[in-house]
Amino acid sequence: MDLILTGGNLYTMDKNNPKAQAVAVKSGLIQAVGTNADILAMKSETTEVIDLCGKTLIPGFNDSHCHLLGYAVNLDMVDLSGVTSIDEIVARFKAFIEKNKIPAGKPVFGAGWNQNFFEEKTPPTKHELDEISDVHPICAYRACYHVCAVNSLMMRDKGIDKNTPDIDGGDVARDKFGEPTGIFAENAMLLFEDDEDEDFDTGEIEELILKAMPNLHKMGITSVQSDDSGDESSLKKVYDAYVNLAKSGKLKLRVSEQCRAHGLKNYGKILSLPQVDEVTAPYFKLGPVKIMADGSLGGRTAYMREDYRDDPGNRGIPIYTKEEFDAIVDLAHEMDRPVAIHAIGDAAMQWCLDAIKRVQGEHSRPNLRHGIVHCQITDSAQLKAFKANNVVAYIQPIFIHADWSCVADRVGEAKASTSYAFKTLKDMGVCIPLGTDCPVEGFNPFKNIYCAVTRKDLSAQPETGYNPGEALTVDEAVYSYTVDSAYASYEEDVKGMIKVGMYADMAVLSKNIFEISHEEILETEVELTVFDGKVVYRSKG
Repeated sequence: MDLILTGGNLYTMDKNNPKAQAVAVKSGLIQAVGTNADILAMKSETTEVIDLCGKTLIPGFNDSHCHLLGYAVNLDMVDLSGVTSIDEIVARFKAFIEKNKIPAGKPVFGAGWNQNFFEEKTPPTKHELDEISDVHPICAYRACYHVCAVNSLMMRDKGIDKNTPDIDGGDVARDKFGEPTGIFAENAMLLFEDDEDEDFDTGEIEELILKAMPNLHKMGITSVQSDDSGDESSLKKVYDAYVNLAKSGKLKLRVSEQCRAHGLKNYGKILSLPQVDEVTAPYFKLGPVKIMADGSLGGRTAYMREDYRDDPGNRGIPIYTKEEFDAIVDLAHEMDRPVAIHAIGDAAMQWCLDAIKRVQGEHSRPNLRHGIVHCQITDSAQLKAFKANNVVAYIQPIFIHADWSCVADRVGEAKASTSYAFKTLKDMGVCIPLGTDCPVEGFNPFKNIYCAVTRKDLSAQPETGYNPGEALTVDEAVYSYTVDSAYASYEEDVKGMIKVGMYADMAVLSKNIFEISHEEILETEVELTVFDGKVVYRSKG
């Protein structure tokens, strides 16, 4: 054996063998799971033996929906998470520019603000951002990345003014005189894309991935399902970067790429990318086709059947027309590729459920695990349709932290009562892989699990939990973070459990999250992460 972990409290997620004391590993695969005595009898002179001293061991976490490359890029941006006022946004940008000595003329980007946490409850505009600098173009993304605010210089540099036309599938906020206020939503943010200046080459993408990996290992994350591109040209470079890292042995994560483009023609191009070879496949592969149906609840761009209660006349923004959306789903299904569709509003949700039902009815492909990402605003009939049509529900319980206090204001009490309905989906037998949508929220799995089992935000509010009947148990949450996530990427036969024949990807926890109070879950850390049978992270303790 190459590695033996003994003296542990193993939660295997294998329903046929749920608990054990030790595990033996050889050539990156789990060879045996059992008692300390049985496993230690398998060691040789070259076996590395690690005594877990009674600590809890689980399968490595698998974040079912994130943006790994976006997270890596964000590490070099202004961190606006947790800001509680527009003044604080201004202060953080000024401090960042001064600390990093950003030269005049160079754009400065930040991300993470959420006006729901501000006393004024309003987003920043060009007027406030102009206070940061008159020589730096400024762009500040809302936490959801569906809305951005820019300063006047950024708009001037991009030629945006009163005469700039509205954008299909986007919104340019304007004042009473028709002048842009500096707030742009959905497709309108494409006005600030500059392929020549902002795009990365393959080598730079490789460096960004390598920069991010240690932070995931620290969280016990060994697999991700990641949306890393917005068009066919960037996807090809992302594809090449992951393949290069996998073949060189540097990729210490298992990555399933959720392939996103914009427009039917470009989806045709990304669907022509070849699947990877057998050497690369254990570490990187092409996953489902990622489609954006609408925006975010916090930004009021999620597409609703009815007007927002706190914004009459606004039903959000569908990214495509219904015909364009259906055509993309049709194309993916015809080419035997599953879809993973971003949908938050109930109108967008209905588009997704109707399209999946239709394509499976017209040309049944039961092997395709079509899914919907986020699944936030739903009614009872829609929840039942997930099960009826075998739709995977990629959920992010951590979103309760930012959203619970505004859901009823946005959609009304009745609809809020059937939303973020994770337990209902679980009890119906729907696959609910857990993820974080990082960098929208951080990768921390313990915050995600805490929100799943308490239905509270990270300040323990509301006291009784938001729709507490929809809380998962800790076991259900971890199962969804491991087994369900593996199923979503068609890898349930090789990962998600501590079981003979599975990849040796595991995490040792500082606390037994299955037995401690829910509040203590937030205090839990990862002490050891094993990937491919090798230790890739060890805490200083």
